[in-house]
Amino acid sequence: MKTMNNRQVRIPGPREHDVAEHCRKFGIGPAEEKKLKKILGSRAPLHEIQANAPPGQPKWR
Repeated sequence: MKTMNNRQVRIPGPREHDVAEHCRKFGIGPAEEKKLKKILGSRAPLHEIQANAPPGQPKWR
């Protein structure tokens, strides 16, 4: 009987993201950026940054 190699190639992305860059990208103010850096540090996983970031402004049509 043949053996099958079922390994899948996974190329992981960066695990840690820059908090300051995320704040600039999403328009988060300097006071909130400072608070996020105090809570999370300068680099953190994306889900942690998004969970602790303030809610965004609604997009009006």
